Amino acid sequence: MTTLHPRSGAGLWLIPATATVVRLCGELDIGTGEAVRERLLRALRHSTNLLILDLSGVSFCDAAGLGAVVGVQHRARSLDITLGLAAPRPHLTRVLRLTGLDRSFPMYGTTPGRDSGRRASTGTGRVGFGSAAAR
Repeated sequence: MTTLHPRSGAGLWLIPATATVVRLCGELDIGTGEAVRERLLRALRHSTNLLILDLSGVSFCDAAGLGAVVGVQHRARSLDITLGLAAPRPHLTRVLRLTGLDRSFPMYGTTPGRDSGRRASTGTGRVGFGSAAAR
C-alpha cells in the first residue's frame, strides 16, 4: 500500500487493490442506519481483511448513521478486518473531525479509474451502495 501521508490519522492512504470497497450513496440517518448496519455486517462475511466504505455518495449523515458505522467497525475488529473510510464529502469530513472519528478510522483517498480490488454492493431505502442493490 502506498501512503500519501506517513502518519496514522494524519492524512489519506491510497486504496489498496486487495481491499473490499462498499460505496454508500444517499442519506445515512435514523431511517436507514439499522438496515445499512445489517447489510454492512453481511458484507464483512465476504470481505478481505480490509473493508473500505466509500462515502463519496453520502449526502447526509446523522448520529444514527455514525452509530451504525461505528457498530460495524467493532464487529470488523472482532473478525480481524480493518474498516476504513474513503472520500467523505466536506460536510461529512467536518462531522468526522468534530466527533473524533477521523482518528478512529483509517482514511483513504480515491484512486481515479480504480478497477482492481473486490467490490461489494448493497442498498436500502434512501441509501444505496454501488450500482446494484443486494437483496
